[in-house]
Amino acid sequence: MLHTLFVYLHLLATCVAIGIILTSDLRILSHLAGYRVVIPPPQRLDQRMIIGALVGLYLTGAALLWQGYAGNPGYLSNPKLQGKLALVGLLTLNAFVLHRRIFPLLDRGHPVSMWSRAQRLGLAASVAVSNSLWFYCAFLGVARPWNDAVSVAFVLGVALAVWVGMFALVYVGLGLASREQPKAVPDWVDMTIASIGDKAGATPVTTRLGGGQGANQSQYGDLQLDRRDAGRPDRRRAGRY
Repeated sequence: MLHTLFVYLHLLATCVAIGIILTSDLRILSHLAGYRVVIPPPQRLDQRMIIGALVGLYLTGAALLWQGYAGNPGYLSNPKLQGKLALVGLLTLNAFVLHRRIFPLLDRGHPVSMWSRAQRLGLAASVAVSNSLWFYCAFLGVARPWNDAVSVAFVLGVALAVWVGMFALVYVGLGLASREQPKAVPDWVDMTIASIGDKAGATPVTTRLGGGQGANQSQYGDLQLDRRDAGRPDRRRAGRY
């Protein structure tokens, strides 16, 4: 009965963390529907809930490890479990990087276009670690067929492949967010920004672009952060370029 309770609490903490990550990702995605985009840091409540979920995962995970070892001294020799523990350690280390490096960068309120290449790479790498490992570690928790059937190298190799894919997505997203204004002849970046804005429910502003083309382009305004209302929903207003 106690084992079932620990498994339930462990699963509950995982669901809470993944739910917050998903909503935060969708919120950030909606911010990409514009030019001179400013990406705000996660809300304070979200940060505290994820920290609480991580602490809960540590406590319940430690209890499950203790129960498993008490029932089977060879419990910790499972390569899948060893790989998962290593990834959880990396996830914890990355949490410190997010709070010490990434969130202060976002809190400055500078448009992505003002970021250096190193800052974009750092944010993409850290955010990709967070997103990929939370989901992958949750998968490892239910991947019973992998118990004592795969090597640690295999578990870590799959994690690396998932991280690479997530890193590419985040870095491309930052590339979209770094555009200052639409081009006279809209390219795939402008079209993608407009498409994201449509799906995010942003209100388009039709403006006539220069170059004598007479083309109309739906463009989305600056994302403006009200620094006086930290933690409140951001306000979006349309602007002309």
